Amino acid sequence: MGHLDDGFRIAMRNYFPDDNPVRGRAMKKRGRAVLVGYGTDAPDGHVRYTRAGGAELYGGSDEAHTRMRERALRIQRELDALGILLDDMTYEQYQVARRIVDAANHE
Repeated sequence: MGHLDDGFRIAMRNYFPDDNPVRGRAMKKRGRAVLVGYGTDAPDGHVRYTRAGGAELYGGSDEAHTRMRERALRIQRELDALGILLDDMTYEQYQVARRIVDAANHE
């Protein structure tokens, strides 16, 4: 999953039909995914939450939450440039999107 040195992590949660190739069957239908970000540092005790587009971001200090929003926006721009929509994607597009998210988490 990577490290949390920057105080947050962004992951993807997928919602594909039951014929998921992980279960050994061919993917014929389209699915959707959500970017989920969670912050691990919040010394002020304030709970921050942002929901926009295909992203839901929780927690973190003010600085970490701001950086998390910026990273999620950058990921969404990269996906848009590739024509990948989080709410309507093939399983192959999900795999591409997941690599983009993983790369962004290791910058």
